[in-house]
Amino acid sequence: MDRSNDFRIEWMDALRGVAALLVLVHHYFCLTCQGPLAGFFDLGVIGVVAFFCISGYVIPWSVLRAPTTVKKFVLARAFRLYPAYWLSLAIACAVTPVTAHVLLANVTMAQRFVGMPDVVGVYWTLQVELMFYALIAILIAFGKIYRPKVIGWTLAGACVLALTVSLPRALLDMKSPVAPVFGLVVMLTSFAFYLHKNGGFLTTGQMRHVVLGVFALLCGCFFLAYAKDWGYRETPLRFVISYAIGALIFSGFMKFNVSSSVLRWLGGISYPLYLIHVPVREAVSRAIPNELLAGMVSLLAVLLLSDVIHRTVELPAVKAGKAIASRLLPGSQYPASA
Repeated sequence: MDRSNDFRIEWMDALRGVAALLVLVHHYFCLTCQGPLAGFFDLGVIGVVAFFCISGYVIPWSVLRAPTTVKKFVLARAFRLYPAYWLSLAIACAVTPVTAHVLLANVTMAQRFVGMPDVVGVYWTLQVELMFYALIAILIAFGKIYRPKVIGWTLAGACVLALTVSLPRALLDMKSPVAPVFGLVVMLTSFAFYLHKNGGFLTTGQMRHVVLGVFALLCGCFFLAYAKDWGYRETPLRFVISYAIGALIFSGFMKFNVSSSVLRWLGGISYPLYLIHVPVREAVSRAIPNELLAGMVSLLAVLLLSDVIHRTVELPAVKAGKAIASRLLPGSQYPASA
């Protein structure tokens, strides 16, 4: 691996750490949940958008750097996501028990696809990841993963879908599932940007027009989908500003190669941190009634526990996935970790 790729991993890891902290601070201290800032931006949304940008960029980075197959890609993603996820699910159920059928649905990570609720609210973003991975697997299967024009048309289709799912909210007062589609649009835009930066897809001016066009379409979708508050203090302006900030943070980290040892450490533990921070906060709050003190104790606890999970569950699982792939699926090189 050359030095540029090493550095690219560093800024992505650093950004993962910042994104995870934004979501955590939003849930622990609710800085933008109330008061004058509540109607303008949301730290949680900013963090999630940054995560979507990272996934849209890093997944093609890992897949396109070396030949792979659908089986190897699926195996890599499964060993990367599920072990830590299952542990977080066990922790969440220990804190707040759920019914057996809800638990079984959540074990698959596809609960929303079958109309079941998430045991932990943040799990919804993982299902957006699954949608994106499914698209990547299809592109690999049909040999189109290297075709920039196909990615462009896929992005265009996702934009049409985003507009389509937004209309029922505006016209029929029906709560259609807009957030996953918006996330998919962000990921595919980031994918197209990766191809522009690393494969010469479109000129700089053309890529700028694509990004601005997608953002304009999303802004229109926000005004359709969030003209009414569906229960989470949602306003169109709040999503416009939050999505813009999330994308700008991603662009800034890439442009200026932002990185530090602390941020890279946070990035390394960002997945388990993201998964367990809500149930940890709930458990601590039951023992410590003071909100600020509970938030501080929860922050320390979740950082320590996330580091343990990263070292004892996440990293060994990724290593095991690579070993199994090498033994059972010989042939093309196993994709790089992402």
